[in-house]
Amino acid sequence: MARSRVALLLALSISISISILPVPALSEEFHVIGRVYCDTCQAGFETNVTTYIQGAKVKVLCRDRKSMQRLYSVEGETDETGTYNITVKGDRHDQMCHCELLSCSLEGCNRPDPGRCKSTVALTRTENGLMNTVQHANAMGCFKDQPLDGCKHLLNYYLADV
Repeated sequence: MARSRVALLLALSISISISILPVPALSEEFHVIGRVYCDTCQAGFETNVTTYIQGAKVKVLCRDRKSMQRLYSVEGETDETGTYNITVKGDRHDQMCHCELLSCSLEGCNRPDPGRCKSTVALTRTENGLMNTVQHANAMGCFKDQPLDGCKHLLNYYLADV
């Protein structure tokens, strides 16, 4: 009986001491990470012959959900792996935010795919409880002017199970 009281008092004192520790401040910025690719087969999606584009311009844009007024915008550029990492300042609360492909810098592959040129991202902690400051956006792509040789065979292979 005495041991259980000691254990209970010990557990209670630990929980009280933990509850009064200061809570670390949540970061007031998010990092939106994604990739931009060249759709070498004009397939509308990434394939195993897809290449990634350095120097593509990407924008993160947030709008008011009701009025659709632009409230925040920041641009970035892809690195040598076709990856962008854009810092967004502040919690965007109930705003609608998305990444938008502005331009592809690759000669012969610079026409954004209308079906893969935007990606929605959640940039709030208060509305959805996100704990991570890194948000991954879906890959966005540009069409190659002329598909690579062998793309027809590759696409037939992808569609073989349909």
